[in-house]
Amino acid sequence: MTRQVEQGGGRFPVATGAEARVTAAMLGRPGGPALEWIEAQPAGQPRGAPLLFVHGAFGAAWIWQEVFLPHLARRGRRAAAFSLRGHGRSQGGRALRSASLTDYLDDLRLAAGQWAEPPVVIGHSLGALLAQRLIGQVPMRALVLLAPLPPDGLTLVGTRIALTDPGFWFEALAGSLLPGREPAVALSRHWLFSEGLPLDRAQRYAARMSAESPVALAEAHWPVLPLSAAFAGLPAFVIGGALDRMIWPATTWRTALYHGAEHRTVPDIAHFLQLDFGAEGVARLMLDWLDERGL
Repeated sequence: MTRQVEQGGGRFPVATGAEARVTAAMLGRPGGPALEWIEAQPAGQPRGAPLLFVHGAFGAAWIWQEVFLPHLARRGRRAAAFSLRGHGRSQGGRALRSASLTDYLDDLRLAAGQWAEPPVVIGHSLGALLAQRLIGQVPMRALVLLAPLPPDGLTLVGTRIALTDPGFWFEALAGSLLPGREPAVALSRHWLFSEGLPLDRAQRYAARMSAESPVALAEAHWPVLPLSAAFAGLPAFVIGGALDRMIWPATTWRTALYHGAEHRTVPDIAHFLQLDFGAEGVARLMLDWLDERGL
């Protein structure tokens, strides 16, 4: 396995193997920050719609590269993840504190237009809220929401966390407002990871977490109800973790009902379903759902 840092706007191999090829690139655009783009291609002819992954708060494209992207490429899928501005290797770090949800939605629009056909959009947490807000505005083949913020955003979730889990609420607030505090959000493994994830992996993931925009987090508390996936004729699937202390199963059920989506709660897994112990099983669950529908 080899890894190279991307330069300019071209694509460069970061991993090679008999079953998959992973490349990194920077998505440039006039007047806006270039975005990190990591794409996995199967060794043979790809099948189905391309899959686009949207990370949540404090994350970046790398959270999908750990398990999901290589697993999906081995299953014959084209899949890509990008980093929102100011996250991962994307540009815009100096202006991150003032980045808005509108800015993030512009980033998602750019990423969604990288293929000649509409992708399946898979969003996690805050990234799932972004994906919901683009229903009916950006062509999609299907929508998969992992531990999603509900359609009304953090309006009720944030209040409930502040009342029932003030430690988590404080760390999330500190991670967006105080310099150097961003990894603390994920270090508390009993909040974001299950006990099944080895401690060294939890610490390694925590160290890679990005800072987050306090403006975007504040805006996520203001309810702006998106179009229902059901009304848009968009197949949708909501997956939550039974041990998620941020997005409770009752909340993921509420999101599924709003969108007329299928729902599954995965046992023994917490908020970071794509990194936690059992993440590959979540990827298989999602892909099986897509295969059953010919997507």
